[in-house]
Amino acid sequence: MRKLFFELMQVSVGQLDCVSRFPEPNEWQKFYELAKKQAVIGVCYHGVTKLFDYGLVAPQELSLDWMAEAEEIKEVNRGRTRKLITLQEELQKHHLRSSVMTGPGLTRFYDRELQMLRYTKGIDVYVFGYKNQLDLSQWADINVHILSELRVGKSRQRNNRLDKWVLQNDDLMFRKAGEMVVPSHSATILIQLTNLYNLFINKRLLMRNLMDLFFVIRFAQGDSRLFQYPQNTLEGVIKDLGLTRFTRGIMWLLQEVFALDPKILPLEPLEEEGQYLLSQIMGDAFSFHNWWHHLWHYSWHELT
Repeated sequence: MRKLFFELMQVSVGQLDCVSRFPEPNEWQKFYELAKKQAVIGVCYHGVTKLFDYGLVAPQELSLDWMAEAEEIKEVNRGRTRKLITLQEELQKHHLRSSVMTGPGLTRFYDRELQMLRYTKGIDVYVFGYKNQLDLSQWADINVHILSELRVGKSRQRNNRLDKWVLQNDDLMFRKAGEMVVPSHSATILIQLTNLYNLFINKRLLMRNLMDLFFVIRFAQGDSRLFQYPQNTLEGVIKDLGLTRFTRGIMWLLQEVFALDPKILPLEPLEEEGQYLLSQIMGDAFSFHNWWHHLWHYSWHELT
């Protein structure tokens, strides 16, 4: 059933034409629940509609519920982007540079028909030098989180190195994309990998977050220039931050879950790590092996 759900996501994002078999009625319900839990219910509804052409139709009541969820996401997204642009303009008036890290800042990488279907719970906005200069109450409805600094876990050493990278690549952090200011494509790749790590450490990593990175990397189409920075490479920065194993696990997930061509991945996939990360994302039952794996590869590294 899990494999079939991955196939549904692949259909939804344009990596696959059709699933390998007809889902049973109870499986459609599980897909709906899983898509909702993993915050990909809007995008997956697009996949459900694409399966209509192959005679694969979910139960009617479930289809209506799914459509209602998708329409609600679209409605919320319509107003959110406009208000976010207004917030950035207001920050600019206070001589503060801002950059949208997540949510609407990532939808530019999505296929056009999917952009309004991406579910956004909160939006991270990096604001250089922010010290509560602005009353954010009027933007409470779009759930904005202002970040005055970027973080990668709790390790002081890692965060010092990330701070240094951000300062050295300041020009990559603030690029105009339409009316919104966002990080450059190359900076977005690194920022999303650190974001995924933070979510994982805090046990909040979802398929939606993997889907974001999938679109960001697929959009690059293996262009090696996007994996280069003025003073280092993406792989070099990942190594400096101590995230090589984690990132290689994420690469395996992009290949396994979203069928992303390994030729365009910036790092070589590592199946062992990917399998571990997948078990955590999907909420698999506790095992001593996974407990020890997390302790050895993650918990101790957060203490430095």
